Amino acid sequence: MKTLTCYLLFTLMPLSMAMGQKVDLQSALQTLDATVKKRELYIQKRQQVIDHLKKNLETSTIDNDKYTICRRIYDEYQKFDADSALAYVYRCQRLAIKNKQKEWMTQAKIDEILILIYRGEYIAVKGRLAEYEPIEKLSPQIQPQLAMASLEYYMRMHGTGYVDVADKLSSAPELCWNKYKRYIPTDSWCYDYYESIVTGHHIEGRLIKRLSTLPEPSVPAAMIEVTLAKLYKSKNNSELYYYYLIESAINDICSGNREAQSLILLIESPYVRKDNERAFTYAMVCTENAKAYKDSGRSLDIVGAHAIITKTFEAELERKNIYLSIIIAMLGVLVIVALMQLRLIMKKRKRQNDMMTDLKEMNIKLQRHIDKENEMQQKLKENNECLQAELDYRNNNFLNVYLLVSRYIADVQKFKRSVFNQLIGGKIDNAKKALNASEDTEKYLQNFYNQFDKAYLSTHPDFLKRFNELMKPDKQITVPNPDSLTPELRIYALVSLGITDSVSIAEFLHYSTQTIYNYRLKIRHNSCIPEKDFADAVANMYYQQPHQ
Repeated sequence: MKTLTCYLLFTLMPLSMAMGQKVDLQSALQTLDATVKKRELYIQKRQQVIDHLKKNLETSTIDNDKYTICRRIYDEYQKFDADSALAYVYRCQRLAIKNKQKEWMTQAKIDEILILIYRGEYIAVKGRLAEYEPIEKLSPQIQPQLAMASLEYYMRMHGTGYVDVADKLSSAPELCWNKYKRYIPTDSWCYDYYESIVTGHHIEGRLIKRLSTLPEPSVPAAMIEVTLAKLYKSKNNSELYYYYLIESAINDICSGNREAQSLILLIESPYVRKDNERAFTYAMVCTENAKAYKDSGRSLDIVGAHAIITKTFEAELERKNIYLSIIIAMLGVLVIVALMQLRLIMKKRKRQNDMMTDLKEMNIKLQRHIDKENEMQQKLKENNECLQAELDYRNNNFLNVYLLVSRYIADVQKFKRSVFNQLIGGKIDNAKKALNASEDTEKYLQNFYNQFDKAYLSTHPDFLKRFNELMKPDKQITVPNPDSLTPELRIYALVSLGITDSVSIAEFLHYSTQTIYNYRLKIRHNSCIPEKDFADAVANMYYQQPHQ
C-alpha cells in the first residue's frame, strides 16, 4: 500500500505542477518581441566574449594553455558560428598532433561531429561515429561527450524520419537511451534533457526542478524549456506548449544561440500567425540564423514557416481587397446620391465634402498598406528563392559525387564480366593484358580529379588568387581552364582542407609519396614567404577569415 501511494505521488506530481502554472502568453510574447528587437546587441556581446578569448590566445605561449583557450572559443562558437567552431576544432587537432595527446584528438573529433550534427550533415556523422572504438573502451572523461553526441545524432535522425532499418538504435529510442545513459552523470541537466527528448518520458517535474537551477539566459535553459514544450504538446496542453516555446526563444536570443528551433515552431502558433508583422519578423530572424550558421538541416523547416506566413498573408490581403471593393462601391453610390440630391441638400454640402475627404484619406492609407504588404511578400519570395538555390547547389554536389561512384561501379562490373568471359573462353593472355592495362585506371583518376577540382573550386572560387599571393611574382601559377587545378594546386587544395601530411595526400590523389614531396618542395622554393611557414599559411588560408 505504501509503495502504491509513493508511485501515485510521483506520477501525479508533474500533472499537479503543470495545473498550478499560471502563464500570460500575451505578456510573454511582448517580452519576446522586445528581445528580438535587441537581438544584434546580444550577438555583439557574444562576439565581445569571443574577441577577448582570442586576445588571450594570441598572448599565450604554452600549448596546454592554447588548447584550453581554443576549447573555450569552440564552446562559444558551437551554437553561434559553425564555420568558426570547426576552425578551432581543427586548431585543437593540430595541437593534439603536435603534443601527441590522444585524448585531445578524440575530444576534438567529437566536437567536430557535434557541429556536423547541428548543421544536418548526417551522412558524414554516421561515417565518423563508425570510426570510433566501442565507448566502453574510451576514457571516463571522453565517454560522456561521445554518449551525448551519439544521442544527439540518433535523436535528430529519428526526428527527421530518415531511420536506418539496419541500425537498431535509430529505430528504437529506448534501446538507444539504455545504451548511453550510463555514461552521462545523473546530476547533470544533460541527463534529464536527453532522457526526455530521446524517449519522450514524461519527467516534467524533474525538468522544471532542473530549470530552476540553471542560469538564465543560457542555452541549457533554452534546451530544457523546448523539451518541456514538446512534452506538454504531447499532452494537448497548448497553453504551456507555447509558453515554454516563447521562454526558450527568449533564452536562445539572449544567449546568442543561432542553432535553435523554438522560434521556428512559434511561427506555426495562432498567436503569431494572426499578426503578419510579428510572423515576418520571427521568420527573418530564423532565416538570418540559418544563413549565418549554414544550417542545412533546418532550411526546409524555415521554408515551411515562410509558406505558412505567405498563406496567411494572402488570405488577409484577399479580405482587405474585398473590404476595399466594398468601400469603393459605397463611395460610388454616395457620389451618385450626392449628385442626385445636390439641389436638395445644399445646407449639408460641407458635411458631405468632409465625408468625401475622409473616404479619400482612408483609400490612400489602404493603398499604402497594400503596397507595404506587397513589398513584404516580395521579400519572402526572394528569401524562398535563395533557400531553394542553396538546396539545389547541395543536391547537385551530392548527385555529382554519387554519379561518379555509380559509373565507376558499373565500369568495374563490366570489366569483371569481360575478364571472366575471357577466362572461361580460355583467352588467358587477353585477360592478363586487360588486367595489366592502365587506361581505365587513368580515365577513372582523371574523372576523379575533374570532379574534385569542380567541387573544390565551387566552394573556394578565389583559391588560385589567394595561393598566388603566396608565390613570387615571376612564379605565379596558371591553370588550363577556370574549372581545373594543376597537380601542385590540387595537393595544396587538400592542405587547405586540413590534410597536411604527404602520405595521406599521396593516398588521396593516387600519386607516389616521392611525387608529392617533389611537388611540395618545388612550390616552397618558389614562395615569397619562409618555406617552413608555407604549409601552415595554406592550411590557415580560410580558417583565419571568420570573425577576425
